[in-house]
Amino acid sequence: MRPASILRAILASSIALFAATATSSYVLAQAAAPSDGDPVVAKVGVRTITVREVERKLAAMPPFQLRYFGKTHDEIRRKFVEETMLKETLYAEGAEAAKMRGLPEVGERIRSVLRNAIVSQIRAEVAAQGAVTDEEVRAYYDTNRDKYHAPSRVAIWRILVATREQALDVIQKAKADLSPKRWNELARDLSLDKSTNMRGGNLGLVAPDGTTTDPNVKVDVALVKAAEGVKDSELVQEPVAEGSSWAVVWRRQSIKAVDRPLDLEAPSIKQILMHERTQKKIQELVAALRKEHLGETNTDLLEMLGVSAMGEVAPAKRPGTLPSSRRPAAGPPAPSQTPAGPR
Repeated sequence: MRPASILRAILASSIALFAATATSSYVLAQAAAPSDGDPVVAKVGVRTITVREVERKLAAMPPFQLRYFGKTHDEIRRKFVEETMLKETLYAEGAEAAKMRGLPEVGERIRSVLRNAIVSQIRAEVAAQGAVTDEEVRAYYDTNRDKYHAPSRVAIWRILVATREQALDVIQKAKADLSPKRWNELARDLSLDKSTNMRGGNLGLVAPDGTTTDPNVKVDVALVKAAEGVKDSELVQEPVAEGSSWAVVWRRQSIKAVDRPLDLEAPSIKQILMHERTQKKIQELVAALRKEHLGETNTDLLEMLGVSAMGEVAPAKRPGTLPSSRRPAAGPPAPSQTPAGPR
């Protein structure tokens, strides 16, 4: 039987055992009233279900889900306790009996719940400190103006040659088969710009002033003006002078100008700033916890793990294996005994 099947069998038997005991516990618990004023509805093993706990969970459920449990208040309460809370508590007792807390995957799930709980608490604390002000929104908008305002841009592919006659010849060859495959071949074989000829002369998205998304790349404004004279996917029919050389220009696509006003972006900016506040609190907490609890790290051991491009994790080398630089050099093979003597 597989380990997962064994665990399920153990859990099922444990639940059955606790179900038998919980029924009688539930009947006896109806009369129990602890001194703190929160009566016990049911006892399952060492766990108790109180009236206050039932009330809290019922209040958290939407009305349409509550209708599943019955038509009257009494039906809803009883069926909710029987079918939901008792079942959950039995599962928990069964898991404890099966010692599932010690399983690595269960431990990871528990840590995940605790992580989410503390992050939710931090979010609540940040929200309680007050909403993002209009002044903060304005400051973020002004600081990140490039995100909300951008000029129209055009994607340009360019083949650079030495003479106008060569450029006219490239235009004729490109017009005969204006496809990315043929263009890439021409750029690879003929373009003088060796920084772009292997990618089809792609200059990226170019603004009217010649700037691109790459701060290190600026395009001659004459190329932009030539590209603006044709439509997307059209070839400029005349060569364009670029310094002492000549360019063949292919306009691939264009992007319209972006102008998003503050009042339109304010809600999303508030979310961004609240997220930044939360992340700052989380980072501060992690730094404090690291200082208090982190006792030892051995990141060099991670070199023994290999991660493939597909995300598969496997040992890169066996633990205890010496690096190749520290392995003993291979010597001559040991002599073996033959009838004629050692050889």
